[in-house]
Amino acid sequence: MRKYEFDGVIIGAGHNALVMAGYLAKSGLKVAVLERTAFVGGGAGTFPSPFHPGFVHEYHSQFHRAIPSLPWYKDLDLDNYGLEYIYPPVNNGMPLSDGRNLIVHADPEITKKSIARFSKKDAETYFKIYHKYADMGRKIWFVRDYSPPIHPDEEEELLKKSQVGREFLELNKKSAHEMVHELFENDALRAFYLFLFSVRGYLPVPTVKNTGFSIVAMTVMGNKAMLPRGGARQLTNALSWMVARHNGTFFPATEVAEIIIENGRAAGVEAVDGRKFMAKKFVVSSVDPTQTFLRFISEKHLDSAIIEGIKNYKYGISGKSFGVLFALHAATHEPPHYTSAKWDPMINQAFNTCVGYETPEEVVGHLSEVMEGTPTEHLGIQCAVPTLFDPSRSPNGKHVLLAWQFAPYSIKDGGPEQWEKIKDQYLEKVLARWAEYAPNLDPNGKNIIYKFSQTPPDTERHLINMREGDFHVGALIPEQLGYNRPIPQLSGYKAPIDNLYLTGAGTHPGGNITGAPGYNAAQVVIRDLGMEVWWNPPDPRKDWSEMD
Repeated sequence: MRKYEFDGVIIGAGHNALVMAGYLAKSGLKVAVLERTAFVGGGAGTFPSPFHPGFVHEYHSQFHRAIPSLPWYKDLDLDNYGLEYIYPPVNNGMPLSDGRNLIVHADPEITKKSIARFSKKDAETYFKIYHKYADMGRKIWFVRDYSPPIHPDEEEELLKKSQVGREFLELNKKSAHEMVHELFENDALRAFYLFLFSVRGYLPVPTVKNTGFSIVAMTVMGNKAMLPRGGARQLTNALSWMVARHNGTFFPATEVAEIIIENGRAAGVEAVDGRKFMAKKFVVSSVDPTQTFLRFISEKHLDSAIIEGIKNYKYGISGKSFGVLFALHAATHEPPHYTSAKWDPMINQAFNTCVGYETPEEVVGHLSEVMEGTPTEHLGIQCAVPTLFDPSRSPNGKHVLLAWQFAPYSIKDGGPEQWEKIKDQYLEKVLARWAEYAPNLDPNGKNIIYKFSQTPPDTERHLINMREGDFHVGALIPEQLGYNRPIPQLSGYKAPIDNLYLTGAGTHPGGNITGAPGYNAAQVVIRDLGMEVWWNPPDPRKDWSEMD
């Protein structure tokens, strides 16, 4: 069987793997990227409708935040590869059952006016937070995400040295739930920020401590949702073209059987069909930790503590099912027309829309139900109509709809298999809930061209990295965040085998379209090879020591 030779081999072609490959290839290294499926992109994938030509759907990634301002977008020259991001001005909307709505606009002045119709005090608070804490977010949150993790004790000591760092630590001691009640007086606004917190996949419920700054971060970043023209796959297409231009090589439909270990070092990868991809300098796995360590590597090469740690690594909080979604996909003749457009017509142009949550108690109660394995009856959904901003995703002025509903992977007393029995009924419930706020989406009306569901087990089948339907490839819980991701022994993108590295959503800082795991892991590999880091990554030890 054929054997290939490269400087390095990367397993998986999700966006983090491609970001990493971009940096390594641009550094002059001969890189191979192996992908199990026929497509690059992983969770950033766009797929044609199974029912009607011309419509395309996002099965995983929909809301991309501030991508063109991220360092890897600029370093890898992605503007030169046909990638174009659309920034919807009405970034978020929240229709209410009483006919009012809340708008979060790209322009914070417009957001302030919308909030002021509910509470003048909250409007002033929002505006103050938006401007005051943007600098804190850049200095601390951004630096932490876009650098290899450091031990929590060292991080705290560094932050304690500055006023801004101490303020961050104090804010973060609180729970997200405490923060929204401390900051705002209006229940709808409180619910909206807990919704933003939750849909980012943070922790089981927003009452968990040490999540307070996330509410501040959502205030600063909550109006930055974007979408790439043509679909999420255009991002990964651009990344793959960039890698190929710098002599990177792609091997699609190449499923990995094992990582080849010779003399205690990672020497390459063998595919299930027997082809071998030898690596002179490094092997990187961007797939989930379970596959990497319990499938690709023989246990004889691993310490028992690592084996135990990976076996205990939690997806969707294993049985508790947070970070798991049930999706409605649909096509329509016309977009949703919200009843609350009489209050503010901008609601009909919102990109990211919160439907069904109106109080903090509803958010917490819903998530608690999901944690117990119950597909909740009181639906609260995240909705999007990408064709309002990108008509290329549907034919003849028609529209594509997406709604995400938190749901358990394993249904209480029925297991994951129960989804096959109830998915059609639950799909109708989700659509009917949306129609309560936008009546032209009536499931029995003529507006719907077709609709179909995506259950949590469907997500797992579509992308095997997303075990138990977990779109973060590992629960975002304290014991699996930062220095602890995926486990402390594997912190910093390094495996305990020479020349073997990790990236992807199973590493710091986790899932979502951030590129941060790939950006950070590339720096680690380049430094270990003794090569120049030609880009300018943040350094928390230096940057935080210099804060006032």
